Amino acid sequence: MAFLVPAHHYRRRRAFSLLEVVLVLFVLALLATALTPSVQDIILRGQREAETRAMDELARTVTASFQATDLTNLNIAALPGTIGAGDSPTAFSTSTSASYTTTSATDWFAKLARLRGVTPQIGSPPTASVQPALALIAFNAAGNPRLLFAAPSETGQQRFLLVSLTARSAQLALPAYDPSAAWFDAIWNNDWESRSATLPAYWSGRLTPTQAAAWTQGSGGLTQVYRLCVRRISLPKFRFTVNNNHATENAWLSFNNTPQAFAAPANSGANVTPEILGGRLIILNRGTTWPGVEALRFQLSANDAVTLQ
Repeated sequence: MAFLVPAHHYRRRRAFSLLEVVLVLFVLALLATALTPSVQDIILRGQREAETRAMDELARTVTASFQATDLTNLNIAALPGTIGAGDSPTAFSTSTSASYTTTSATDWFAKLARLRGVTPQIGSPPTASVQPALALIAFNAAGNPRLLFAAPSETGQQRFLLVSLTARSAQLALPAYDPSAAWFDAIWNNDWESRSATLPAYWSGRLTPTQAAAWTQGSGGLTQVYRLCVRRISLPKFRFTVNNNHATENAWLSFNNTPQAFAAPANSGANVTPEILGGRLIILNRGTTWPGVEALRFQLSANDAVTLQ
């Protein structure tokens, strides 16, 4: 005999199943609302960590370049007044908003490319479609240009800032570039690592209130300041002393790819050079008339001295 189920029984089962679905969806919505900030935070931290690794590698390459004797094509620390007449200075970043639309032979990222075994195409943009290997140096994963700034000349060192904004430029804005020590030091001296860090005071008058507020907006007392990835690079400067006690022979120092950059006349005692960037090739010649004979060749890595008897 067949067992018949009343029609109202099916209606109750269907209504109960629909209620279950609604309840599950409601719980999932609550979980999604609670977890969304955590998921977003994980993504942002992952982006920051990836960019930190990339910036560390680039900073190591910049530092390694200081030993290069090819000042035009390889050495990043090729600044006016520190290079020979036949050399060209490095083209550093001069804007915090403009992108790279072409490649110059002396662009800082072109030099880094050569040091990493990549041949840049001069005159072509460093984009993923045209020069993908170069684009990986010039731009970060967010599509923002990485920036390399040189500090104004100072005693004892030459400083550089490698900067990368991991947020979209529509979210966070950098103040316009200013080639002054105050502008440079505001970034150099600020804490960019802490999740609760604040902006440099110097930036307050150089960003709009809305732009400044965007940097401080974060959950749980955190800010967005950590989304600017900064690497500080310092190249020391040294002096070289030539103690010339020889009665008739002069001494000449060649450095910065400049022959006879410094002279120590015969029997003149201690002669101290101006400051010279670390890593520069030093050549000492001695004789009664230039060029005499080469007596010494080395790369400068500390304050040093030599005596001619």
